[in-house]
Amino acid sequence: MRKIFFATMVWSFSLYTAPVTATDFSQLFEQVNDAVVTITIKQNAEQLSGTEVVNVSVDGYGAGVIVDNTGLILTAAHVVNLADTIQVHLNSGQAFEARTVSSFPFADLALVRINKPPKDLPVAVLGDSDTLLIGEEVIVIGTPSGLAQTLTVGHFSGRPANTGSFNVADTDFLQTDAAIMQGNSGGPMFNTKGEVMGVVSHFRTNTSGFGFVASSNMARSLVLKHGDVWAGISVENVGEVLARAINTPYPNGALIQDIAAGSLAANMGLRAGQIPATINGRTLKLGGDIIISVGGQDISFRKNGIEAAYSYMSGKKKGEKITMTVFRNGEKVKLSAPKP
Repeated sequence: MRKIFFATMVWSFSLYTAPVTATDFSQLFEQVNDAVVTITIKQNAEQLSGTEVVNVSVDGYGAGVIVDNTGLILTAAHVVNLADTIQVHLNSGQAFEARTVSSFPFADLALVRINKPPKDLPVAVLGDSDTLLIGEEVIVIGTPSGLAQTLTVGHFSGRPANTGSFNVADTDFLQTDAAIMQGNSGGPMFNTKGEVMGVVSHFRTNTSGFGFVASSNMARSLVLKHGDVWAGISVENVGEVLARAINTPYPNGALIQDIAAGSLAANMGLRAGQIPATINGRTLKLGGDIIISVGGQDISFRKNGIEAAYSYMSGKKKGEKITMTVFRNGEKVKLSAPKP
């Protein structure tokens, strides 16, 4: 009886002490890594210093993934939306000038294109993000803290209802526990087949390290479907409180914060904010134009308003005029410029 008991104990102990083998992602990394790029940007902004307006130069970086062999790269909008100059760095060490061709800030998705792409660019496969199941292993490749081509591993953790910058459109973000930090923005998240499931958008420090990824299906239905809409501005919803504070009759308007050089907004002559201020807990730059209509239709930060503005701009052909009306110095001013 004692021998049987001893044998049972040894067998039970062996079950609890058996080594656990971690999944080896080295082959998957080699399969997809060359399609992942590092993006560096330069951005100029105007700010008020004392009584003078000064130009401030800002450097930034992120990541992206090549989605076709003509040099088209999917990334996060907040990486490139206001960039004046963009450089794309391949895993081979080559660097190329690039430009933003499309940006959807509310979904944090953008496309950039290499100006003179080399031949035989490595291309990643854009997968169907709806097929992801909670618990599946995923990998993220990006440039955290400036460390290019860094891999982190985790799981697909959930699909939150809406985590977009504005709650004005149907957005689809994927939640993951793969380590994400500054510099991962725009980098791809792959499933174990090597398909792109989305690009890194943001992380929350108060949620035990969870990151959020703009899904591949949202990228397909937005930036790849309407692939030539880039206004080159950042805006803030005016709202009732700010409207009273700055004495504007347009609470539904969009207060311009920054403008990228060479963008549609810059070509129109739109004016960015310059005076930093905190109003009702919101940190803003005042003094810029307030957009009140796009293509003759009143703008609003409701779902239909944002989608109508993007639909109007995407429906224009290159060279056709795009019009906006702004509130400037107490007057309505109509501006226009050819679509880039």
